[in-house]
Amino acid sequence: MTLPLKLTPAETALLDALEGATGWRAATRKALENRGLPNKRDEAWKWTDLRRLTGNITEAGTIAITGSREPDAKLPITHAPTDMLPRLAGALGGEARIYTLSEGESLSLEVTASVGVGHAIYVVEVPTGVSAQVRERLCVADGGFANIAVLYRIGEGASLDRIVTTGNCPGILAQSGGVDLGEGASLRQTTLTFGGKLVRLETHLAHPGTKADAVMDAVYLLAPNRHADLTTTAILTGPDGTLSQLTKGAVASHGHGVFQGKIHVEREAQRTDARMTHRALLLGDRAEVDAKPELEIYADDVQCAHGNALGAIDETALFYMRQRGLPEAQARAILIRSFLGEPLDRIRDPELRDLLIEDLTKGLEALS
Repeated sequence: MTLPLKLTPAETALLDALEGATGWRAATRKALENRGLPNKRDEAWKWTDLRRLTGNITEAGTIAITGSREPDAKLPITHAPTDMLPRLAGALGGEARIYTLSEGESLSLEVTASVGVGHAIYVVEVPTGVSAQVRERLCVADGGFANIAVLYRIGEGASLDRIVTTGNCPGILAQSGGVDLGEGASLRQTTLTFGGKLVRLETHLAHPGTKADAVMDAVYLLAPNRHADLTTTAILTGPDGTLSQLTKGAVASHGHGVFQGKIHVEREAQRTDARMTHRALLLGDRAEVDAKPELEIYADDVQCAHGNALGAIDETALFYMRQRGLPEAQARAILIRSFLGEPLDRIRDPELRDLLIEDLTKGLEALS
């Protein structure tokens, strides 16, 4: 006999917000009532207990999306997303903002969440053959819980550079991102996060193979009591696709970094070239990093690899730099910057690359 779930105040408030819902929204309400918000009992959330940390956030909050331009359309959500958080974002976030990019466009989205619980959903479409760029900057106030769902549709032969950053984010942020990649299309995604009370950034890539190419890189730098979870899945369904993924992190004592990456190669995805690497520095005895890179391969003609490494700062290099007159804090910052810089160096736009490197440098200064 299974005992009924004892709901947290936050979950009760969400159920109240869905009172009287019909169709898939009613099914979402029932699923929430039965299972609650994601928590450590869920395999995909075992290191990020959203349910516990959001437990007493009950008041309604707001999410403001300030773009470099207005969306092309605002449409109601008519189909239910698969997972719980995107379903809640669709059910409670109002109309979806739709941005359709033009050739050479650079779209900027500033997403700011207040105290309380807020939901939002937006869609970015890159039409066939179009090359464009999007920068998302996300921030959640202390005492806030922002649940954001985003979907990217990248058309055949199109190219997108996507930059995602979280700055001062003392609250709780969960962003669920889906990317549908077209045949022969290109994605260059780079994420830089300094964590928060809880920051979880998900990317779920549908990769068709067929000469499409994806790069998904990330950097996390976590001060004490900051948590960041970078979770990705990539499903390759056709032949001749490429995927490269490089994630690097550095975590101070009492910080907690999480990396979960899975590459799934279906039987039809012959001649896939997919590689995933995660490396992290533990900057103190009580720093914590949990990593789970996975490959699931059903094709027999592929080149796939994954790697994971955790370590500390090279004491020999640190000693060498101090012997030449550098203060320890400065020497450590230089070594950490050198270690973390590789994913950012792969950004194609030099102006954006410099901006993110500057943000990283400021984060290192604050950490020291």
